[in-house]
Amino acid sequence: MCIVWPAFLIAGLLEALVFAAVDPHELHWLGHALPLSRQGIYSLAFFMFWLLAMASSALTLLLAARPSEPSKPAAAQSTEGR
Repeated sequence: MCIVWPAFLIAGLLEALVFAAVDPHELHWLGHALPLSRQGIYSLAFFMFWLLAMASSALTLLLAARPSEPSKPAAAQSTEGR
Protein backbone atom coordinates (compact mmCIF):
# COMPACT_ATOMS: atom_id res chain seq x y z
CA MET A 1 0.00 0.00 0.00
CA CYS A 2 3.01 2.30 0.39
CA ILE A 3 3.33 2.20 -3.38
CA VAL A 4 -0.22 1.76 -4.68
CA TRP A 5 -2.08 4.45 -2.70
CA PRO A 6 0.24 7.42 -3.43
CA ALA A 7 0.40 6.33 -7.08
CA PHE A 8 -3.42 6.28 -7.22
CA LEU A 9 -3.59 9.84 -5.91
CA ILE A 10 -0.98 11.07 -8.38
CA ALA A 11 -2.73 9.29 -11.28
CA GLY A 12 -5.97 11.07 -10.38
CA LEU A 13 -4.19 14.41 -10.26
CA LEU A 14 -2.43 13.79 -13.59
CA GLU A 15 -5.74 12.72 -15.15
CA ALA A 16 -7.38 15.97 -14.09
CA LEU A 17 -4.47 18.12 -15.25
CA VAL A 18 -4.00 16.45 -18.63
CA PHE A 19 -7.65 16.27 -19.61
CA ALA A 20 -8.34 19.81 -18.45
CA ALA A 21 -6.16 20.87 -21.38
CA VAL A 22 -6.65 18.01 -23.89
CA ASP A 23 -9.83 16.74 -25.52
CA PRO A 24 -9.65 12.92 -25.68
CA HIS A 25 -11.12 12.87 -29.20
CA GLU A 26 -8.26 15.04 -30.48
CA LEU A 27 -5.70 12.37 -29.55
CA HIS A 28 -4.17 10.35 -32.40
CA TRP A 29 -1.99 7.25 -32.36
CA LEU A 30 0.22 6.65 -35.41
CA GLY A 31 -1.83 9.12 -37.42
CA HIS A 32 -5.20 7.57 -36.61
CA ALA A 33 -7.85 8.68 -34.14
CA LEU A 34 -8.23 6.39 -31.14
CA PRO A 35 -11.22 4.05 -31.58
CA LEU A 36 -12.43 4.51 -27.99
CA SER A 37 -15.11 6.57 -26.33
CA ARG A 38 -14.14 9.50 -24.12
CA GLN A 39 -14.66 7.36 -21.01
CA GLY A 40 -12.49 4.62 -22.53
CA ILE A 41 -9.68 7.07 -23.21
CA TYR A 42 -10.01 8.51 -19.70
CA SER A 43 -9.87 5.02 -18.20
CA LEU A 44 -6.93 3.88 -20.31
CA ALA A 45 -5.00 7.06 -19.54
CA PHE A 46 -5.74 6.75 -15.81
CA PHE A 47 -4.38 3.20 -15.67
CA MET A 48 -1.30 4.19 -17.67
CA PHE A 49 -0.68 7.12 -15.29
CA TRP A 50 -1.25 4.79 -12.33
CA LEU A 51 1.23 2.20 -13.61
CA LEU A 52 3.88 4.85 -14.26
CA ALA A 53 3.36 6.38 -10.82
CA MET A 54 3.56 2.92 -9.19
CA ALA A 55 6.83 2.23 -11.00
CA SER A 56 8.18 5.57 -9.82
CA SER A 57 7.07 4.94 -6.22
CA ALA A 58 8.52 1.42 -6.23
CA LEU A 59 11.84 2.66 -7.57
CA THR A 60 11.95 5.40 -4.93
CA LEU A 61 11.21 2.88 -2.18
CA LEU A 62 13.86 0.53 -3.53
CA LEU A 63 16.51 3.24 -3.70
CA ALA A 64 15.62 4.67 -0.28
CA ALA A 65 15.80 1.30 1.49
CA ARG A 66 18.74 0.97 3.80
CA PRO A 67 20.93 -2.02 3.14
CA SER A 68 20.78 -4.75 5.75
CA GLU A 69 23.77 -5.49 7.95
CA PRO A 70 26.75 -6.15 5.72
CA SER A 71 27.59 -9.80 5.49
CA LYS A 72 30.84 -10.88 7.04
CA PRO A 73 33.42 -12.92 5.11
CA ALA A 74 33.13 -16.67 5.66
CA ALA A 75 36.53 -16.79 7.44
CA ALA A 76 35.40 -14.22 10.01
CA GLN A 77 32.13 -16.08 10.66
CA SER A 78 33.88 -19.39 11.31
CA THR A 79 36.26 -17.88 13.91
CA GLU A 80 33.47 -16.08 15.83
CA GLY A 81 31.91 -19.30 17.08
CA ARG A 82 35.11 -20.44 18.78
